[in-house]
Amino acid sequence: MLETYSPEEIQERVAKRLQDPDVAAWPNLFHVLNYPKNHEAWFDIVMNEVDGEWYEEHNPVTLAPNIDIPVWLQIEQGRGWTMDGTIELYHALNGPKKLDIGPYPPMQSRPFVEEHDKMFRWYEYWLKGIDNGVMDEPAVSVHVEGSRETVTGAQWPPKDVEHRPLYLRPRRALSPEPEPMGPEYAAPDGFYQAPLTVTDKVEILSWSTAPFTEPTEMIGQGAAHLFAEIDQPDTNFILRLWDEAPGGGRQLITTAYLKASHRELDEERTTEGDPYHPHTRAVPVEPGRIEEYVLRVYPFGATFLPGHKLVVELSNDEPLADAHNALLPPDAFHLPVGRPVTHEIYRDAAHPSRIVLPFTRTVPSS
Repeated sequence: MLETYSPEEIQERVAKRLQDPDVAAWPNLFHVLNYPKNHEAWFDIVMNEVDGEWYEEHNPVTLAPNIDIPVWLQIEQGRGWTMDGTIELYHALNGPKKLDIGPYPPMQSRPFVEEHDKMFRWYEYWLKGIDNGVMDEPAVSVHVEGSRETVTGAQWPPKDVEHRPLYLRPRRALSPEPEPMGPEYAAPDGFYQAPLTVTDKVEILSWSTAPFTEPTEMIGQGAAHLFAEIDQPDTNFILRLWDEAPGGGRQLITTAYLKASHRELDEERTTEGDPYHPHTRAVPVEPGRIEEYVLRVYPFGATFLPGHKLVVELSNDEPLADAHNALLPPDAFHLPVGRPVTHEIYRDAAHPSRIVLPFTRTVPSS
């Protein structure tokens, strides 16, 4: 940005960017914008708040079709957006390729020492010409949390899936059946979140299934349809999906994030359980209006064992420290909302808020 625009243009663009209360309220970003040479990479990112030419120039998915050499892709579960980008990159590559998705927790080591044996076989075949059978094996390999099994296939997802909804219901329940009552009887759930500049408490709503009675496998990506009303022009919707064991212990399965002003969908690419947002412009929300927000639930692989529950949590900021976020580096969090926001989540017959998830299908034996 500093090489592209004059000092006067930079000053004008910085002033405009600081009109965003989310940016202006966060001291480190305020510092980055006023002293860009201290961290030019972050300055460029903050100044380009929507997708466009600047990101396309650096986007690996845009560059991938030009790559025809063999590529091994490996990623660990737990930080859904990194899995999502890795899978999109895998689909865009034209040469010989493999995709290996490992277990939670995410990125505990770099490179992934747990996967070295697999990588070495790949390199032996392509660099040394040793026919070790690696190219005879399925292209996609996925570690499934819960069952601790490895599922393989010729594509992502490696199994046939059926996207089925779980509806948000009163008393914080998740159910395969939609709510029959209207909004006059099924009042919305709600929460008020003050900016993290004045509090360190993140308000969280949660809904959970009844305990599963049989192993239930899900592999793929999904969608969350939330009918919500807010009293500000913008907020974040942050979902985290957990596998909760009978004793209360739990593990993060996947996540979903959406800035309300980025709610526009790419209708040509969006399908059931597989939404895409162009992120090319921000459209402020009309306060007091009920909108349907469709969040992309990032790819995952998990089996919910008998007695376990699926728990879905909703907030508009990420907890500063918990069992999952303690694993993340300091710059891995989403920008907190800089204004106080009241959220009403409608989940009634007229507003069927739901989570659409990729249930795997059992193929009958012949």
